[in-house]
Amino acid sequence: MKDKRIKELFASSVFILFIPFIINSQDVSVKVYPELKLQKIKSIGANYCQVRLTGIASDSIGEETLKQFRPENVRVAIPLKVRGTDYQNYKGEKYVEQPMIKALLEFMKRMKNEYGVKSFTLSTWDVPNELVVDPTATRARVLKPEAYSELLDLLVNFLVKAKNDYGFEVDYFSFNESEKGIAVIFSSAATIAFIKVAIKRFKEAGLNTKFLLSDAAMPGTSREFATLILADSTIWKSLGPLAFHSWGSERIPDSEFARVAALGKAINRPVWCTEMGHDGWAHREPAVFKTWDYAIRFAKISQRVIKHSQAEVTMYWTWQNDYPIMSRDLKTYYPSFYATRHFTNYLNTGTQIVNSMSSDPEVLTLSGIHENGTKILQLINLKKTAVNVKIQGLDSKSIDIVTTTEAHNWEEDKNATVSRKGIISVTLKAESINSILLN
Repeated sequence: MKDKRIKELFASSVFILFIPFIINSQDVSVKVYPELKLQKIKSIGANYCQVRLTGIASDSIGEETLKQFRPENVRVAIPLKVRGTDYQNYKGEKYVEQPMIKALLEFMKRMKNEYGVKSFTLSTWDVPNELVVDPTATRARVLKPEAYSELLDLLVNFLVKAKNDYGFEVDYFSFNESEKGIAVIFSSAATIAFIKVAIKRFKEAGLNTKFLLSDAAMPGTSREFATLILADSTIWKSLGPLAFHSWGSERIPDSEFARVAALGKAINRPVWCTEMGHDGWAHREPAVFKTWDYAIRFAKISQRVIKHSQAEVTMYWTWQNDYPIMSRDLKTYYPSFYATRHFTNYLNTGTQIVNSMSSDPEVLTLSGIHENGTKILQLINLKKTAVNVKIQGLDSKSIDIVTTTEAHNWEEDKNATVSRKGIISVTLKAESINSILLN
């Protein structure tokens, strides 16, 4: 009888002991490590490449995003192939006299003087038919080796004109996704050969412009292409950041981004994501840009890129009327606009990214420290239900939370909670983007 009673008491005590465990197991644990520093953010920037599609450099969305977000780093398209114009009419020095090119130069000048842009990257998609092996090809167009210098006539004239007459210099140049030939294709050997010709031309013209290293379509291909280009050490001094695009990367593991970060450290080059986006075919169905699904997927890929590739510069595709984040009349801001604000407002220039971890793969974390000491923790809840989160590693008596959901674009909760015994407890709404600020 006594033994039976002992067994009953033991069973009851085990049940009681496990009650808090069962309750707490519903919580997600997030740990921040402020002492484990990663990269420092140089700029949350964007692409302004509309001229390649419309022949017009500026548009209403571009002006509004420049005004609101004031990016320090931008990537601009340079149309070295002027559509609808005979090549002989814009060949050589005549290139910079084209109305479209003058307008592009003027737009870039205003970017610097009116909106505070500090660094320009220039990329081209296509080249004149007369300079390629097969003028009838629309993709994988091969630039004739003997035409390198002639193409550089256009580029050098633009760069010199920008410097001497418009008051700005271009830091970096690239052929967009040339590894796969979205328009022009370059092998690594051809890339090296072109850069060598360009180095001489740039030096003669008094230019300091360097080349992005790779600027390929995906993290993996960018890393591979960069490695092949690095085989020739004589051009290393003319190579800038290790650049990649995030297209087609939603399903790749975080380790693929981490391998980009590792290469950057190995070659002592900063990592840049020069086209930040998740769906390279979204332009075929423009209605998707207005959706919440597009916004939260963009936030997810952006966070993964910043955290795991340790990108110092990211450039949204785009802040113009191509993959737009607002309507052309500026009356309607799409959900992706508010998703973007979580990065431009709270994870921008000067933010020191630190390591953070989550116990749940559907609650994503990104943490940083601002130059004034304010700490930021971005949490993205991908679950279709609300979730309780216990945060360790941060401490503050004043904690603000900004949340974006499908139902509410921007909710600010001042002094939402405080830390207690080193733990901050928050509840994240279903499918939400959250910025937690610890002042």
